[in-house]
Amino acid sequence: MLEVINGFLMIYFIILCSISALVPHLVKPIIVCFIRPSNEERTAWTEIQKLKSMQKTISMKEEFAAYSKIQRRINKLETQLKDDSQSRMSKSFAIKSSVQIVFQVVVALLMIVSVIWFRQEPIVALKGDLFPLTTFLRYPSSMPNAISTHMWVIISNFSIRTLLKPVLS
Repeated sequence: MLEVINGFLMIYFIILCSISALVPHLVKPIIVCFIRPSNEERTAWTEIQKLKSMQKTISMKEEFAAYSKIQRRINKLETQLKDDSQSRMSKSFAIKSSVQIVFQVVVALLMIVSVIWFRQEPIVALKGDLFPLTTFLRYPSSMPNAISTHMWVIISNFSIRTLLKPVLS
């Protein structure tokens, strides 16, 4: 049914289409490096834990002033921690978006340049005759019943995204 004419290009474009579909999932491990809590956040968190354990040892009825003082300190540290984590999350969102856009642009440019460079190369030849679609599938190649680079990229991209959709969702 199919005869592979240019196996290297076939695999090359399948890999490019796969990377293009997986970019959002490939970016996640990179972003993890940037969204780690800072030393200030870790210090505030450990101090909150110490103050809470200290507060548990104090009787609220007998030593209300000391208990309230610790509670105010905990509230202040929690507010500071919340503000720090919100700024970290907004930075991580900006970094994630930027990295994802850069990867998508690089893959898209690589794909566009490759399609233009190999536009005359047929990837696969069909054994049968697909009369109404023959010209459309082979354009700009001149080989009859062939699938051109353009069409191969479109077919591969659609197929890979369709196959990966249930797995990645």
